[in-house]
Amino acid sequence: MFGLIVFLLVSGAIVAWWQLMQGRQKARKAAGKVCDNHGLQLLDDTVSLSSITWNHKTADSRILISYGFEFATSGAVRRRGAVTLGFRASLTVTLDLEEGRLIEDLGDL
Repeated sequence: MFGLIVFLLVSGAIVAWWQLMQGRQKARKAAGKVCDNHGLQLLDDTVSLSSITWNHKTADSRILISYGFEFATSGAVRRRGAVTLGFRASLTVTLDLEEGRLIEDLGDL
């Protein structure tokens, strides 16, 4: 019985890690797409895990995974952005621009 519990815990950890890696690839692709659409440069061509939260305030509660990234508007000015994945169906990219915050809902990429 103890072996079964350990097996299930390890299997769950592997599945969670795999989902995070798949989410990271989606977030990188979405960040690159939005930066290209607005003439921005995605710095380091990467995203990093920022947070994992549970949005239980709406009727369709879901796990939200946020990845942060940096982009440049003119080469010298570094800005922050975020990609939020709502486990299973939503994908939102947020860019902090000089003019204000730009939020793009990409649905599912």
